[in-house]
This record gives sequence, C-alpha cells and structure tokens, in this order.
Amino acid sequence: MKKYIIFFCVVCLIITTSIVKSSTRQLEKNIFILEEEVKILEEKFDFLLLERDYLTTPERLIGLKEKIFKDKFFPIDSTDVKKIDLNE
Repeated sequence: MKKYIIFFCVVCLIITTSIVKSSTRQLEKNIFILEEEVKILEEKFDFLLLERDYLTTPERLIGLKEKIFKDKFFPIDSTDVKKIDLNE
C-alpha cells in the first residue's frame, strides 16, 4: 500500500511540474512578444521626437515659411491691431 501512495505522489508531482512548466513557457512567450512591441514603440517614439525637434527649430520654421508661404505673411504693427466686440 505504501508503494502505491509513493507512486501516486510521484505521478502527481510529475503532472504538476508539467503544468507549471507549460504555463511558464506561455508566460515567457507573452513577455517576449510584449518586449518586442515595446521596442518597436520606443523606436517610433524616438523617431517622432527627432522629427519634432527637427521641425520645430526656429531656423527650420523660418525656412519652411519662406519655402511654402513666401510672401503671404508680413509683420503687423501692434498699434494697428483693434479690439473686436462681438456684442455689437
């Protein structure tokens, strides 16, 4: 009888180990997939930061203004600006 109990315990331990190992593999697979997605998003984020920094430098903005809009913008004297009253 004692042999059967030991055999049953060993079989239960083997089955439990197999289940735990299988679930661990699945978790590692999910972690790897998530880490790869994070790396891709970090690369996109770095690229967007670089693009934003490049496009928002004053020299770049002035160059784009001159290239795209040419003479559409002109300076205005602050004394010429009038207040608009919407209640009238």
